[in-house]
Amino acid sequence: MMTRLTCVLAILVAFPLFAGPVRLTSESGGVTIEGDLVSRTGELFRLQTNLGLVTIDAGMMTCSGAGCPDPSELAIKASVVGSEDIVHRLFPALLEAYAASRGLSLGRTFVDDQNVSWQLTIEGSDRLLGSFDVKATSEREFDDMLVNGEATLGLSQNYGSADVKQDVVALDALVPAVAPDNPRAMVTLDQLKGLLRGDTRDWARLGGSNDPVTLHLSANVENDLSAFGLSDVRDDAVLQESNRTMADIVATDPTALGLLPYSELGNSVPLVISGACGLATPPTRDTIRAEDYPLTRQIFLQRVGSDQPKLVREFIAFSRSAAVQPLIRAAGFVDQAISEISFEQQGGRIANAVLAAGQDPDAIADVQAMIGTLLNGARLTLTFRFEDGSSALDPQSVSNIQRLADAIADGAFEGSNLLFVGFSDGIGEKDANLRLSERRAQSVRRAVSARASDSSVALEVAAFGELMPMACDDTPWGGRVNRRVEVWVKPSEVTR
Repeated sequence: MMTRLTCVLAILVAFPLFAGPVRLTSESGGVTIEGDLVSRTGELFRLQTNLGLVTIDAGMMTCSGAGCPDPSELAIKASVVGSEDIVHRLFPALLEAYAASRGLSLGRTFVDDQNVSWQLTIEGSDRLLGSFDVKATSEREFDDMLVNGEATLGLSQNYGSADVKQDVVALDALVPAVAPDNPRAMVTLDQLKGLLRGDTRDWARLGGSNDPVTLHLSANVENDLSAFGLSDVRDDAVLQESNRTMADIVATDPTALGLLPYSELGNSVPLVISGACGLATPPTRDTIRAEDYPLTRQIFLQRVGSDQPKLVREFIAFSRSAAVQPLIRAAGFVDQAISEISFEQQGGRIANAVLAAGQDPDAIADVQAMIGTLLNGARLTLTFRFEDGSSALDPQSVSNIQRLADAIADGAFEGSNLLFVGFSDGIGEKDANLRLSERRAQSVRRAVSARASDSSVALEVAAFGELMPMACDDTPWGGRVNRRVEVWVKPSEVTR
């Protein structure tokens, strides 16, 4: 069945033509195909050649000859929708880098505060290859436009339906923020909920100054509240249309509390959230990359169907590549480049494991064995986590399978071994948790091995169950953070 999206893109409708001679030449000039143009389906040309009928993807090829359609008919018109901070900060960075990688010129036309049009042309010519019309939308409008075929691409922090194809292209996080001179550095989750609901209305109740708490929230507050399991907040919360405005206000007001994306903290600082057990992970680039910070959010590049024009297909592939990671970071978002966290930098996590073991001799021996296994290694900022109540990997982890396989294929770990280390939450019987953490580590290792089968890098498995918690198990998000498979890199001679 033809969808509205394919109608908008005009890529499934064939145009019968009078036969005419054409010559298609690749951008490099190395490939030339000649024949009579019989019909055209968007960028797909059907030619009668001396070898018979052939179908050619003519996207970004040069057409000459009497049978060529007007160049303006071949220009792709695509639309992009998403929240303002993403489509007007992240998308331009991706598109500019793509244009530079292809040697294309990029033009920009401002329509209004919500709409911008970008034009891609061949360098040194006026030939328009395509345009991307970008619109900032609400989350509700975004879903309707993408699924109904009114948009070609979407950039969103919301995971789409089964009909939507999506890739994680960047990361962000939801962060409670305060002014730098606010004396409070950490709150428990229950204390934060009290601040949001209005149960706690002055900082003195949390050991701070004797000042009222001024709460600032985004206009799209529903999504923020759902992260904390809340449906409403105090009735005098100040709604801000712009995260940038909120960050400026919070940074200069020691009584203020705001909920902000990590990418737009500005001069405000994070208020770290701890669980009832005292464990806490502050938001940093590394903890967000590894999904250790519980309120990490993926940014998805989404589309419906797989019949996008070549220009759009190439842009999607480029947006997933290693080449764009520094540009994503420069735009203020968290990239997915794989880096290493040395053993020495993880003293807090090791200390938590030692403290959790208490005086139990068996638990102490288990922790010692774990330390011996991980010593001389480094943890990668690439972690595999699972959907709630499921053994299925979450969206970022699915992307991480290919990302790690690509890094292995590129020789990033030559002379080293990779160790897939499984951990569990602390709910349930200890031995069952250990077995489950090993099964998950084996599952991830097999998935990566299948994508990197020709590599000489050894892929091994270790499992330690509930030995090294990252967060408290008393909340769903804490348990999810604890259920993970880490990847450690070690020199080959000291892996065992």
